[in-house]
Amino acid sequence: MSEQHINTRQVGRSFGRSAGTYDAHAVLQREVGDRLIAHLEFSKIAPTRMLDIGCGTGYITRLLHKHFPKAGLTAIDIAPGMLLSARAAQPRRMPWVGRTSYACCDAVRLPFSDGSFDLVASNLAMQWVREPEKMLSEMRRVLAPGGLMLLSTFGRRTLGELRQSLAGFSHEYAGLVLPFPDVTSLGDALMKMPIEVPVTDTDLFTLTYPDPMALIRELKGLGASSSAIKNRPTGLYGRRLLRHIEADYAANHRDEDGRIRATFEVLYAQAWYADGSRQYDDVIPIRMENQLGL
Repeated sequence: MSEQHINTRQVGRSFGRSAGTYDAHAVLQREVGDRLIAHLEFSKIAPTRMLDIGCGTGYITRLLHKHFPKAGLTAIDIAPGMLLSARAAQPRRMPWVGRTSYACCDAVRLPFSDGSFDLVASNLAMQWVREPEKMLSEMRRVLAPGGLMLLSTFGRRTLGELRQSLAGFSHEYAGLVLPFPDVTSLGDALMKMPIEVPVTDTDLFTLTYPDPMALIRELKGLGASSSAIKNRPTGLYGRRLLRHIEADYAANHRDEDGRIRATFEVLYAQAWYADGSRQYDDVIPIRMENQLGL
């Protein structure tokens, strides 16, 4: 996986500004999170120390606590606003509240000692990291022997319709949709690491929207702003470009009911830090295809 042309500081600002609107738009993020954590049903692990990387408003944090209510958990995000929302969303009467801590930090420079956690999870955060392979390396570094790392990220086919439409307007605009990795490059990155039984799989979602502007508004509400992309062209939301996008979607990406399509490919990965005693015959990959209308 190659280094992303991302302004990390701007990513934090963008997602921080969207903390108040994120949950209203995060239907897909919650769906992917549910399926990622459901994979733990097939993994015989009983962690006492967990890490949620890119916790956002805390949805995965709460799911992990429900699965392992006696475990301690640290939730991190690069956006302080997201951490405040995650803390506020924690059910105060739940027994695990006192075992949850929060930290604002970068996923490629985790402020934790080697082997600090038994379970390290990350849901749809890696695509916003400038150095994805370094994030994977950090996940492995803080993982304890016998521990499990579990993640999801968007794949190469994500927003292919929008990328195509932008490229049709001007080639330089196609780069406003991030060059997400494919499952092969993710698998290759995992194979370079000192881990055992890396498993990767893909999931393809097709979401529908009333029109292209509804898609763009949702992306903005999630904090997925083009302002975080380095060397981006200016005037993304100029009238001429928006007219082009609307016409292109009407001609090429509209269903019979008049709604437009948006593809989201999700890559899943899991891997163990071998300790020589665990059996790995419980590894079951995830494979699904989905149609969601929003």
